[in-house]
Amino acid sequence: MTRRRHAQLTIAEVILFGLAVKPEDLMDTVLRNIDRALDDEQLVDKVVEVMRRRHPNSARRGRNSTPAEVVLRMLVLRHLRGWSYDALEREVRGSLVYRQFCRIGAGKAPDAKTLIKLGKLVDGSALRELFERVTQLAAPACSSGQKMRVDTTVLDAPIHHPTDSSLCEDSVRVLSRLMRRIAGVGVKLSFHFRNVRLSVSRRIREIATAARLRGDKAKAAMNKPYRGLIRVAGRLTRQAAIALVDAREQFDKLGPADQDKLAHLTAQLEAMLPRTRQIVKQTGARILRGVTDSPGKIVSIFEPWAQIIRKGKIHKPTEFGAVIKVQESEGGLVTDITVAESTADQILLIPSIQRHIELFGRPPQLVSTDRGFFSAKGEKQAKELGVRSLVLPKPGHRTAERIEHEQRRSFRRGRAWRAGGEGRISYLKRSFGMNRSRYKGPTSAARTALWAGIAHNLTVASRSKRMQR
Repeated sequence: MTRRRHAQLTIAEVILFGLAVKPEDLMDTVLRNIDRALDDEQLVDKVVEVMRRRHPNSARRGRNSTPAEVVLRMLVLRHLRGWSYDALEREVRGSLVYRQFCRIGAGKAPDAKTLIKLGKLVDGSALRELFERVTQLAAPACSSGQKMRVDTTVLDAPIHHPTDSSLCEDSVRVLSRLMRRIAGVGVKLSFHFRNVRLSVSRRIREIATAARLRGDKAKAAMNKPYRGLIRVAGRLTRQAAIALVDAREQFDKLGPADQDKLAHLTAQLEAMLPRTRQIVKQTGARILRGVTDSPGKIVSIFEPWAQIIRKGKIHKPTEFGAVIKVQESEGGLVTDITVAESTADQILLIPSIQRHIELFGRPPQLVSTDRGFFSAKGEKQAKELGVRSLVLPKPGHRTAERIEHEQRRSFRRGRAWRAGGEGRISYLKRSFGMNRSRYKGPTSAARTALWAGIAHNLTVASRSKRMQR
Protein backbone atom coordinates (compact mmCIF):
# COMPACT_ATOMS: atom_id res chain seq x y z
CA MET A 1 0.00 0.00 0.00
CA THR A 2 1.27 3.40 -0.94
CA ARG A 3 1.63 5.86 1.93
CA ARG A 4 2.44 9.53 1.93
CA ARG A 5 4.44 9.49 5.21
CA HIS A 6 5.02 7.50 8.40
CA ALA A 7 2.36 7.66 11.05
CA GLN A 8 3.11 10.05 13.89
CA LEU A 9 5.08 8.45 16.71
CA THR A 10 3.40 8.18 20.07
CA ILE A 11 5.00 9.47 23.26
CA ALA A 12 5.68 5.88 24.33
CA GLU A 13 7.52 5.16 21.07
CA VAL A 14 9.63 8.29 21.49
CA ILE A 15 10.57 7.31 25.05
CA LEU A 16 11.35 3.73 24.04
CA PHE A 17 13.23 4.69 20.88
CA GLY A 18 16.60 4.28 22.55
CA LEU A 19 15.66 0.75 23.64
CA ALA A 20 14.27 -0.30 20.28
CA VAL A 21 17.17 1.05 18.17
CA LYS A 22 20.63 1.50 19.66
CA PRO A 23 22.32 4.78 18.60
CA GLU A 24 25.58 2.96 17.82
CA ASP A 25 23.69 0.88 15.24
CA LEU A 26 22.93 4.12 13.37
CA MET A 27 26.65 4.98 13.03
CA ASP A 28 28.50 4.29 9.81
CA THR A 29 31.28 1.71 9.95
CA VAL A 30 34.10 4.25 10.10
CA LEU A 31 32.58 6.21 12.98
CA ARG A 32 31.74 3.01 14.85
CA ASN A 33 35.34 1.78 14.64
CA ILE A 34 36.68 5.18 15.72
CA ASP A 35 34.22 5.05 18.63
CA ARG A 36 35.75 1.76 19.78
CA ALA A 37 39.31 3.06 19.38
CA LEU A 38 38.59 6.09 21.57
CA ASP A 39 37.57 3.82 24.44
CA ASP A 40 41.29 3.47 25.18
CA GLU A 41 41.87 4.51 28.81
CA GLN A 42 45.31 6.00 28.17
CA LEU A 43 43.79 8.59 25.83
CA VAL A 44 41.21 9.61 28.41
CA ASP A 45 43.80 9.64 31.22
CA LYS A 46 45.95 12.11 29.30
CA VAL A 47 43.02 14.52 28.91
CA VAL A 48 42.18 14.11 32.61
CA GLU A 49 45.78 14.98 33.50
CA VAL A 50 45.68 18.10 31.34
CA MET A 51 42.35 19.28 32.78
CA ARG A 52 43.59 18.80 36.34
CA ARG A 53 46.46 21.21 35.64
CA ARG A 54 44.08 23.97 34.58
CA HIS A 55 44.00 25.43 38.11
CA PRO A 56 45.81 24.35 41.31
CA ASN A 57 42.68 22.75 42.81
CA SER A 58 40.86 21.67 39.65
CA ALA A 59 41.17 17.99 40.57
CA ARG A 60 39.18 18.19 43.83
CA ARG A 61 37.32 21.50 44.16
CA GLY A 62 34.84 23.63 42.25
CA ARG A 63 31.93 22.74 40.00
CA ASN A 64 31.89 19.56 37.99
CA SER A 65 33.66 20.12 34.69
CA THR A 66 32.89 18.63 31.30
CA PRO A 67 34.04 14.96 31.47
CA ALA A 68 37.43 14.30 29.91
CA GLU A 69 35.95 11.58 27.67
CA VAL A 70 33.44 14.06 26.25
CA VAL A 71 36.18 16.65 25.65
CA LEU A 72 38.37 14.14 23.81
CA ARG A 73 35.59 12.81 21.61
CA MET A 74 34.17 16.23 20.71
CA LEU A 75 37.59 17.56 19.72
CA VAL A 76 38.23 14.46 17.62
CA LEU A 77 34.81 14.77 15.98
CA ARG A 78 35.48 18.42 15.17
CA HIS A 79 38.63 17.57 13.24
CA LEU A 80 37.11 14.51 11.62
CA ARG A 81 34.31 16.59 10.15
CA GLY A 82 36.19 19.88 9.68
CA TRP A 83 33.62 21.85 11.67
CA SER A 84 33.97 25.10 13.55
CA TYR A 85 33.26 25.11 17.28
CA ASP A 86 29.83 26.60 16.66
CA ALA A 87 29.01 23.94 14.08
CA LEU A 88 30.28 21.25 16.46
CA GLU A 89 27.95 22.41 19.22
CA ARG A 90 25.00 22.61 16.83
CA GLU A 91 25.54 19.21 15.21
CA VAL A 92 26.15 17.30 18.43
CA ARG A 93 23.20 18.89 20.19
CA GLY A 94 20.76 17.83 17.47
CA SER A 95 22.06 14.36 16.56
CA LEU A 96 21.38 11.14 18.44
CA VAL A 97 24.38 9.47 16.76
CA TYR A 98 26.83 12.22 17.70
CA ARG A 99 25.46 12.34 21.23
CA GLN A 100 26.24 8.66 21.56
CA PHE A 101 29.67 9.04 19.97
CA CYS A 102 30.59 11.91 22.34
CA ARG A 103 29.14 10.07 25.36
CA ILE A 104 26.70 12.87 26.16
CA GLY A 105 23.50 10.86 26.05
CA ALA A 106 20.54 12.90 27.26
CA GLY A 107 22.80 15.45 28.96
CA LYS A 108 23.60 18.98 27.88
CA ALA A 109 26.17 19.37 25.11
CA PRO A 110 29.08 21.74 25.94
CA ASP A 111 28.77 25.09 24.23
CA ALA A 112 31.30 26.50 21.77
CA LYS A 113 33.01 28.83 24.26
CA THR A 114 33.59 26.00 26.69
CA LEU A 115 35.05 23.83 23.94
CA ILE A 116 37.41 26.62 22.84
CA LYS A 117 38.79 26.92 26.38
CA LEU A 118 39.12 23.18 26.81
CA GLY A 119 40.67 22.80 23.36
CA LYS A 120 43.45 25.21 24.31
CA LEU A 121 44.39 22.95 27.21
CA VAL A 122 45.02 19.96 24.95
CA ASP A 123 48.12 21.36 23.32
CA GLY A 124 51.90 21.07 23.32
CA SER A 125 53.37 17.88 24.77
CA ALA A 126 49.93 16.55 25.76
CA LEU A 127 48.69 16.69 22.18
CA ARG A 128 51.92 15.06 20.98
CA GLU A 129 51.33 12.18 23.43
CA LEU A 130 47.77 11.79 22.17
CA PHE A 131 49.04 11.54 18.60
CA GLU A 132 51.65 8.97 19.54
CA ARG A 133 49.09 6.86 21.41
CA VAL A 134 46.64 6.96 18.51
CA THR A 135 49.47 5.95 16.17
CA GLN A 136 50.34 3.00 18.42
CA LEU A 137 46.71 1.88 18.42
CA ALA A 138 46.39 2.22 14.65
CA ALA A 139 49.73 0.64 13.68
CA PRO A 140 48.74 -3.05 14.13
CA ALA A 141 45.66 -2.58 11.93
CA CYS A 142 47.36 -0.59 9.19
CA SER A 143 51.03 -1.32 8.74
CA SER A 144 53.81 -3.85 9.28
CA GLY A 145 56.53 -1.20 9.16
CA GLN A 146 58.33 -2.57 6.09
CA LYS A 147 58.29 0.72 4.15
CA MET A 148 58.70 4.38 5.02
CA ARG A 149 58.42 7.59 3.04
CA VAL A 150 58.84 11.14 4.24
CA ASP A 151 58.22 14.55 2.72
CA THR A 152 57.69 18.14 3.80
CA THR A 153 54.95 20.64 3.05
CA VAL A 154 53.99 24.15 4.06
CA LEU A 155 51.23 24.94 6.54
CA ASP A 156 50.02 28.48 5.88
CA ALA A 157 49.85 30.84 8.84
CA PRO A 158 46.50 32.56 9.60
CA ILE A 159 47.70 35.93 8.29
CA HIS A 160 47.02 38.22 5.34
CA HIS A 161 49.60 38.61 2.58
CA PRO A 162 52.33 40.76 4.18
CA THR A 163 53.58 44.02 2.66
CA ASP A 164 55.66 46.71 4.33
CA SER A 165 52.78 49.17 4.25
CA SER A 166 50.23 46.71 5.68
CA LEU A 167 52.62 45.71 8.49
CA CYS A 168 53.11 49.34 9.44
CA GLU A 169 49.37 49.88 9.31
CA ASP A 170 48.80 46.88 11.61
CA SER A 171 51.41 48.24 14.04
CA VAL A 172 49.77 51.66 14.18
CA ARG A 173 46.30 50.19 14.61
CA VAL A 174 47.29 47.82 17.43
CA LEU A 175 49.40 50.35 19.36
CA SER A 176 46.73 53.04 19.05
CA ARG A 177 44.06 50.68 20.34
CA LEU A 178 46.14 49.54 23.33
CA MET A 179 47.12 53.09 24.34
CA ARG A 180 43.52 54.24 24.04
CA ARG A 181 42.37 51.39 26.30
CA ILE A 182 45.15 52.07 28.81
CA ALA A 183 44.03 55.68 29.02
CA GLY A 184 40.42 54.51 29.38
CA VAL A 185 41.31 52.46 32.45
CA GLY A 186 42.45 55.63 34.22
CA VAL A 187 46.15 56.02 33.39
CA LYS A 188 47.17 59.61 32.65
CA LEU A 189 49.57 59.59 29.71
CA SER A 190 52.52 61.97 29.92
CA PHE A 191 52.15 62.98 26.26
CA HIS A 192 49.36 64.16 23.99
CA PHE A 193 47.92 61.11 22.30
CA ARG A 194 46.66 61.89 18.82
CA ASN A 195 44.68 59.60 16.53
CA VAL A 196 46.84 59.08 13.43
CA ARG A 197 44.65 56.52 11.67
CA LEU A 198 43.50 59.01 9.02
CA SER A 199 47.07 60.05 8.31
CA VAL A 200 48.14 56.42 7.94
CA SER A 201 45.21 55.62 5.67
CA ARG A 202 46.16 58.52 3.43
CA ARG A 203 49.74 57.26 3.14
CA ILE A 204 48.49 53.74 2.35
CA ARG A 205 46.35 55.08 -0.50
CA GLU A 206 49.29 57.07 -1.88
CA ILE A 207 51.47 53.95 -1.80
CA ALA A 208 48.78 51.91 -3.56
CA THR A 209 48.46 54.58 -6.27
CA ALA A 210 52.22 54.73 -6.76
CA ALA A 211 52.42 50.92 -6.99
CA ARG A 212 50.39 51.05 -10.22
CA LEU A 213 53.29 52.79 -11.95
CA ARG A 214 56.19 50.89 -13.50
CA GLY A 215 59.94 50.78 -12.93
CA ASP A 216 61.85 53.69 -11.39
CA LYS A 217 58.76 55.92 -11.46
CA ALA A 218 57.02 53.60 -8.98
CA LYS A 219 60.01 53.59 -6.62
CA ALA A 220 60.31 57.37 -6.70
CA ALA A 221 56.57 57.86 -6.18
CA MET A 222 56.43 55.44 -3.21
CA ASN A 223 59.46 56.89 -1.46
CA LYS A 224 57.72 59.97 -0.01
CA PRO A 225 54.56 58.29 1.40
CA TYR A 226 56.66 55.45 2.80
CA ARG A 227 58.89 57.93 4.61
CA GLY A 228 55.80 59.52 6.14
CA LEU A 229 54.41 56.12 7.14
CA ILE A 230 57.69 55.06 8.76
CA ARG A 231 57.88 58.36 10.62
CA VAL A 232 54.35 57.99 12.02
CA ALA A 233 54.86 54.33 13.00
CA GLY A 234 58.20 55.12 14.65
CA ARG A 235 56.76 58.01 16.66
CA LEU A 236 53.81 55.92 17.81
CA THR A 237 56.17 53.11 18.88
CA ARG A 238 58.15 55.53 21.06
CA GLN A 239 54.92 56.85 22.57
CA ALA A 240 53.81 53.30 23.33
CA ALA A 241 57.03 52.72 25.27
CA ILE A 242 56.32 55.86 27.31
CA ALA A 243 52.72 54.73 27.89
CA LEU A 244 54.03 51.43 29.24
CA VAL A 245 56.20 53.29 31.79
CA ASP A 246 53.23 55.49 32.77
CA ALA A 247 51.04 52.44 33.29
CA ARG A 248 53.57 50.79 35.59
CA GLU A 249 54.05 53.93 37.66
CA GLN A 250 50.31 54.49 38.16
CA PHE A 251 49.36 50.83 38.65
CA ASP A 252 49.05 51.04 42.45
CA LYS A 253 46.73 54.06 42.26
CA LEU A 254 43.95 52.09 40.55
CA GLY A 255 41.29 49.85 42.01
CA PRO A 256 41.50 46.02 41.92
CA ALA A 257 39.22 45.67 38.89
CA ASP A 258 41.12 48.31 36.92
CA GLN A 259 44.44 46.76 37.94
CA ASP A 260 43.38 43.44 36.39
CA LYS A 261 42.45 45.18 33.14
CA LEU A 262 45.66 47.21 33.12
CA ALA A 263 47.81 44.14 33.76
CA HIS A 264 46.24 42.44 30.74
CA LEU A 265 46.76 45.52 28.53
CA THR A 266 50.36 46.07 29.59
CA ALA A 267 51.14 42.41 28.90
CA GLN A 268 49.82 42.84 25.35
CA LEU A 269 51.78 46.06 24.89
CA GLU A 270 55.00 44.44 26.13
CA ALA A 271 54.54 41.65 23.57
CA MET A 272 53.74 44.00 20.70
CA LEU A 273 56.47 46.62 21.22
CA PRO A 274 59.45 44.47 20.06
CA ARG A 275 57.48 43.39 17.00
CA THR A 276 56.52 46.94 15.99
CA ARG A 277 60.13 48.10 16.45
CA GLN A 278 61.27 45.29 14.18
CA ILE A 279 58.66 46.18 11.55
CA VAL A 280 59.70 49.86 11.53
CA LYS A 281 63.36 48.82 11.33
CA GLN A 282 62.95 46.34 8.45
CA THR A 283 60.64 48.67 6.50
CA GLY A 284 63.13 51.53 6.77
CA ALA A 285 65.99 49.24 5.73
CA ARG A 286 64.19 48.00 2.62
CA ILE A 287 62.62 51.27 1.47
CA LEU A 288 65.41 53.72 2.35
CA ARG A 289 68.53 51.55 1.96
CA GLY A 290 67.39 48.69 -0.27
CA VAL A 291 68.25 45.98 2.31
CA THR A 292 65.83 43.06 1.89
CA ASP A 293 67.32 40.51 4.31
CA SER A 294 67.03 42.28 7.64
CA PRO A 295 67.98 40.08 10.63
CA GLY A 296 64.96 38.91 12.62
CA LYS A 297 62.52 39.79 9.85
CA ILE A 298 58.87 39.10 10.64
CA VAL A 299 55.88 38.96 8.32
CA SER A 300 53.07 39.41 10.84
CA ILE A 301 52.68 41.37 14.04
CA PHE A 302 50.15 38.83 15.28
CA GLU A 303 51.92 35.60 14.26
CA PRO A 304 55.67 36.34 14.41
CA TRP A 305 56.47 32.62 14.11
CA ALA A 306 55.45 32.62 10.43
CA GLN A 307 58.41 32.06 8.12
CA ILE A 308 59.07 33.10 4.53
CA ILE A 309 59.25 29.81 2.62
CA ARG A 310 60.16 29.32 -1.02
CA LYS A 311 59.63 25.77 -2.29
CA GLY A 312 60.03 26.55 -5.98
CA LYS A 313 56.33 26.23 -6.81
CA ILE A 314 55.35 28.05 -9.99
CA HIS A 315 51.79 28.80 -8.85
CA LYS A 316 52.92 29.78 -5.33
CA PRO A 317 56.55 30.93 -5.31
CA THR A 318 56.45 32.39 -1.78
CA GLU A 319 54.52 31.00 1.17
CA PHE A 320 54.19 32.22 4.74
CA GLY A 321 53.86 29.71 7.53
CA ALA A 322 55.75 26.68 8.84
CA VAL A 323 57.38 23.62 7.28
CA ILE A 324 55.64 20.39 8.32
CA LYS A 325 57.34 17.00 8.08
CA VAL A 326 54.93 14.19 7.19
CA GLN A 327 56.25 10.67 7.69
CA GLU A 328 54.29 7.65 6.53
CA SER A 329 54.53 3.87 6.44
CA GLU A 330 52.78 1.48 4.08
CA GLY A 331 49.06 1.17 4.64
CA GLY A 332 48.61 4.95 4.81
CA LEU A 333 49.59 5.33 8.47
CA VAL A 334 51.14 8.72 9.32
CA THR A 335 53.80 7.72 11.84
CA ASP A 336 55.09 11.22 12.55
CA ILE A 337 53.97 14.74 11.81
CA THR A 338 55.88 17.65 13.25
CA VAL A 339 56.98 21.23 12.65
CA ALA A 340 60.47 21.30 11.12
CA GLU A 341 62.78 23.81 12.79
CA SER A 342 64.69 24.35 9.54
CA THR A 343 63.69 24.52 5.89
CA ALA A 344 66.59 22.16 5.03
CA ASP A 345 65.21 18.66 4.51
CA GLN A 346 68.55 16.83 4.80
CA ILE A 347 68.59 16.94 8.59
CA LEU A 348 65.18 15.24 8.82
CA LEU A 349 66.10 11.87 7.29
CA ILE A 350 67.89 10.15 10.18
CA PRO A 351 65.45 11.34 12.93
CA SER A 352 62.61 10.01 10.76
CA ILE A 353 64.19 6.56 10.52
CA GLN A 354 64.84 6.55 14.27
CA ARG A 355 61.20 7.45 14.88
CA HIS A 356 60.13 4.52 12.67
CA ILE A 357 62.39 2.14 14.63
CA GLU A 358 60.96 3.44 17.91
CA LEU A 359 57.40 2.75 16.76
CA PHE A 360 57.81 -0.63 15.04
CA GLY A 361 60.88 -1.97 16.88
CA ARG A 362 62.84 -2.51 13.66
CA PRO A 363 64.22 -0.44 10.77
CA PRO A 364 62.19 -0.18 7.55
CA GLN A 365 63.29 -2.32 4.64
CA LEU A 366 62.58 0.50 2.21
CA VAL A 367 63.04 4.24 2.76
CA SER A 368 61.98 6.53 -0.08
CA THR A 369 62.27 10.32 -0.20
CA ASP A 370 62.85 13.06 -2.73
CA ARG A 371 66.20 14.59 -3.67
CA GLY A 372 65.83 17.36 -1.11
CA PHE A 373 66.65 14.84 1.66
CA PHE A 374 69.91 13.68 0.07
CA SER A 375 73.25 13.96 1.80
CA ALA A 376 76.20 11.59 1.67
CA LYS A 377 76.36 11.51 5.46
CA GLY A 378 72.64 10.77 5.78
CA GLU A 379 72.86 7.98 3.21
CA LYS A 380 75.68 6.35 5.13
CA GLN A 381 73.92 6.65 8.51
CA ALA A 382 70.67 5.22 7.10
CA LYS A 383 72.48 2.07 5.96
CA GLU A 384 74.16 1.78 9.36
CA LEU A 385 70.72 1.87 11.00
CA GLY A 386 69.74 -1.22 9.00
CA VAL A 387 67.85 0.19 6.00
CA ARG A 388 68.20 -2.35 3.20
CA SER A 389 66.86 -0.33 0.26
CA LEU A 390 67.36 3.45 0.33
CA VAL A 391 65.65 5.32 -2.51
CA LEU A 392 67.32 8.70 -2.24
CA PRO A 393 67.85 10.52 -5.58
CA LYS A 394 71.04 12.54 -5.76
CA PRO A 395 70.73 16.15 -6.96
CA GLY A 396 73.30 17.82 -9.17
CA HIS A 397 76.10 15.94 -10.90
CA ARG A 398 75.90 12.15 -10.89
CA THR A 399 78.58 9.67 -11.78
CA ALA A 400 77.96 6.83 -14.23
CA GLU A 401 77.80 4.42 -11.30
CA ARG A 402 75.18 6.58 -9.56
CA ILE A 403 73.10 6.84 -12.72
CA GLU A 404 73.17 3.07 -13.10
CA HIS A 405 72.11 2.66 -9.46
CA GLU A 406 69.13 5.00 -9.87
CA GLN A 407 68.03 3.24 -13.05
CA ARG A 408 67.59 -0.10 -11.35
CA ARG A 409 64.11 -1.54 -11.22
CA SER A 410 63.95 -1.59 -7.43
CA PHE A 411 65.00 2.07 -7.24
CA ARG A 412 62.40 3.12 -9.79
CA ARG A 413 59.67 1.19 -7.97
CA GLY A 414 60.61 2.83 -4.69
CA ARG A 415 60.58 6.25 -6.30
CA ALA A 416 57.13 5.58 -7.76
CA TRP A 417 55.87 4.54 -4.32
CA ARG A 418 57.25 7.75 -2.83
CA ALA A 419 55.05 9.77 -5.17
CA GLY A 420 52.05 8.54 -3.19
CA GLY A 421 53.23 10.70 -0.32
CA GLU A 422 52.11 13.76 -2.28
CA GLY A 423 48.60 12.36 -2.33
CA ARG A 424 48.75 11.70 1.40
CA ILE A 425 49.71 15.33 2.07
CA SER A 426 46.91 16.49 -0.21
CA TYR A 427 44.45 14.30 1.72
CA LEU A 428 45.61 15.78 5.03
CA LYS A 429 45.08 19.27 3.66
CA ARG A 430 41.75 18.69 1.95
CA SER A 431 40.03 16.55 4.55
CA PHE A 432 41.61 17.52 7.86
CA GLY A 433 42.42 21.22 7.50
CA MET A 434 46.22 21.08 7.26
CA ASN A 435 46.32 23.58 4.42
CA ARG A 436 46.03 26.56 6.76
CA SER A 437 46.43 26.90 10.51
CA ARG A 438 43.11 26.87 12.36
CA TYR A 439 44.54 28.39 15.50
CA LYS A 440 46.59 31.37 16.64
CA GLY A 441 49.71 31.60 18.76
CA PRO A 442 53.23 30.13 18.67
CA THR A 443 51.95 26.52 18.89
CA SER A 444 49.24 26.92 16.26
CA ALA A 445 51.14 25.14 13.48
CA ALA A 446 51.95 22.10 15.61
CA ARG A 447 48.41 22.02 17.00
CA THR A 448 46.82 22.05 13.54
CA ALA A 449 49.22 19.42 12.18
CA LEU A 450 48.88 17.03 15.13
CA TRP A 451 45.07 17.14 15.15
CA ALA A 452 45.11 16.48 11.40
CA GLY A 453 47.39 13.49 12.02
CA ILE A 454 45.15 12.14 14.80
CA ALA A 455 41.98 12.44 12.71
CA HIS A 456 43.73 10.92 9.69
CA ASN A 457 45.12 7.88 11.54
CA LEU A 458 41.80 7.16 13.21
CA THR A 459 40.06 7.31 9.83
CA VAL A 460 42.62 5.12 8.05
CA ALA A 461 42.67 2.55 10.84
CA SER A 462 38.86 2.40 11.00
CA ARG A 463 38.74 1.52 7.30
CA SER A 464 41.21 -1.33 7.74
CA LYS A 465 39.82 -4.85 7.39
CA ARG A 466 41.66 -5.90 10.54
CA MET A 467 39.75 -3.38 12.66
CA GLN A 468 36.43 -4.22 11.02
CA ARG A 469 36.62 -7.85 12.10
